[in-house]
Amino acid sequence: MIDKDKDKDEIDFFEYVKIIKDNRWFIIFSMIFFIVVGVCYAKLSTPVYQANVIFKVDNDKSRISNLGQDIANLFSLSSSTVVETETIKSRKFLSQTIDDLDLQVVVTPRKKSFFKDVLSKLSHDPKKVNVGKLVVNNKKNDHFELIVTDAKLGYYTLVDELTNTQLKGQVGELEKTANYSILISSINAHNGDIFDINVLDQYQAAINLQAKLQVSEIGKPSLDGAAILQVSITGTDKEKIQEILANISKNYLMFNKKRYALEAAHSLAFLKAEIPLVKKRLIVSENKLEQYRENHGSVDLNVESKLALDSLANVENQLNQLVYQESSVATKYTKKHPIYIALIKKRQILLAEKARLSAKIDKFPTTQREVLRLSRVVKSDSLIYEQLKQKEQELSVVKRTAIGTATILDSAHSLTQPIKPKKTIIVIMFTFLGFILSTVIVLLRYMTIKGIISTREVNELGFEIYGNIPYSKNQSQLAKDENNKLLAISHDDDIAIEALRLLRANIYFLQKKMEANIVMLCSPDIGSGKSFITTNLATLFAKSRKKVLVIDADMKSGAIADLFSINTRVGLSNYLKGEVTLDEIINSSKLVDNLDVICCGDLVDNSSELLMTSKLESLITKVSSDYDIVIIDTPASLAASDSVLISEYCKLRLVVGYFSKTSTKEIMTLKKIFLKNDIDITGFIINGIDEKSSVNCEFSHYTK
Repeated sequence: MIDKDKDKDEIDFFEYVKIIKDNRWFIIFSMIFFIVVGVCYAKLSTPVYQANVIFKVDNDKSRISNLGQDIANLFSLSSSTVVETETIKSRKFLSQTIDDLDLQVVVTPRKKSFFKDVLSKLSHDPKKVNVGKLVVNNKKNDHFELIVTDAKLGYYTLVDELTNTQLKGQVGELEKTANYSILISSINAHNGDIFDINVLDQYQAAINLQAKLQVSEIGKPSLDGAAILQVSITGTDKEKIQEILANISKNYLMFNKKRYALEAAHSLAFLKAEIPLVKKRLIVSENKLEQYRENHGSVDLNVESKLALDSLANVENQLNQLVYQESSVATKYTKKHPIYIALIKKRQILLAEKARLSAKIDKFPTTQREVLRLSRVVKSDSLIYEQLKQKEQELSVVKRTAIGTATILDSAHSLTQPIKPKKTIIVIMFTFLGFILSTVIVLLRYMTIKGIISTREVNELGFEIYGNIPYSKNQSQLAKDENNKLLAISHDDDIAIEALRLLRANIYFLQKKMEANIVMLCSPDIGSGKSFITTNLATLFAKSRKKVLVIDADMKSGAIADLFSINTRVGLSNYLKGEVTLDEIINSSKLVDNLDVICCGDLVDNSSELLMTSKLESLITKVSSDYDIVIIDTPASLAASDSVLISEYCKLRLVVGYFSKTSTKEIMTLKKIFLKNDIDITGFIINGIDEKSSVNCEFSHYTK
């Protein structure tokens, strides 16, 4: 139990379980309601399908390495999955598919009414119009309305909302006007169905397609740099998304091949411009060498000179190759990367070797040294020329064969079953949501209760509890009965009456202990059920052969006479005014033997002044000796001082509080009022214990 005044932060798990158990039917019906809603939602939701295609994307150089490592190094393109993903999803790339399939035209069925749409979805009869072609001459002319006039023969009426003109057409025929031309491929609808046809701009169509498209990498890249990409698209039309994805696949393969062919064409154009220059430089070098030999005679190179010349030419050739390698490495790594550092070290070694060979050649005779220099230039230019010619041939092959890096592993295909909605998951989620919401409502309702909900709260205020009276459903029905409004007579087996019998026994022993037979019932505020307890408790005492008197001391709004079906206007107020005698205000009950009633009398505003007269004391003294028990029903103590004045002549003073309504603050205020006048309260009665709110196990036997 949560003590709301003392330990609000303390949570009793078992009490919360008891709350849920007491409200289990509310929770169960809430869950059933949410299950029905979930099933309806799953049935009525438009199914969403998915189509996918799988590509294998190789590393750039691995696909063309069979042409030579040198030619592979010429390509600086990167086939990383990020680049390929962004390429496929780019608006420029998707624009080709939009044009091929005319995706700028969007057709949507117009909703007639909620119930007709529900019936259409339950009957699995989707409305669909396929537009084969739509060309508009004015960009502002972007919205049309299509009305199906004869679904069987394929006749329709097209309304141009810009000019408010109509065009009658038939499926399969191209219809033309001055502003547009349209071809409707097929119609699957009923007569009178209306469709909205919107023409989007290229940008919006690409954005819509991007939202449906997903590109992801499957697994991890292999050691050679190859990766597997899955391209998928979602939509409500299974055949349409498969067609879109197939077109994207075709365009991507063509784009991939053209990209490498274009790179090869650029490199080839550069070589075709560079080769004549290198050839010209080679001719000049050869002429210089030949001229020098003619001027100085034939100079034969010894073995050592030839070796030095070959070594130097080889070093220069390696240095030239390093230039190509460095250009490739620089696009992928920084200068601090180990591969880049190794390349720089290799170049430094070759430069040192070149310097050593050059120094060695400088020691040769002048004529021989000059021949070596000219021969070295000729050989170097010759190697460069041969390499460029070889690369020209290889690039020509690449351009003609259009080698790409992408291949299709699985072609475009739509899944048979929709990916949304997941009907089982939706029903489970709605069921869980129903349980959570209903449980939260139950717990919030419990937490917002301001009144007393446990005997411990009352005990901590210093009261002894003498009765726990459960709420009676039968009593609410008796309120409409004109002949009998006493629960103890019509339903003597009611659970509330059983609790009142226990209260009767407690009062009986209190009478003996305190030697008093005057019982006063009071409450902090109205609506606590004092009159209900007074009348039925008095009836039970009368049935036990006790002579009982009930006094209605609420002279401002008394209701006891009505409950006992007594028709009289004379009562306590008239006696206290001196208008009638005591015998004249005592009425015998026609419903119960041994029970007399003193009604409230005429309603007055000065009830407190009347109660302060000596007549009240003489009345109580007289009836105390004539009856076995006298029960006095007093007005609310916080609204009037009547109960305090009456309590002076009563030894048994019981406070009635209504379950979950009467607050501890009200009870404490009432107690302070009585203590100020040196009046002790005998005990407390909790009335109206609700079965759904009886969270404390101490009330269980009162409500079951």
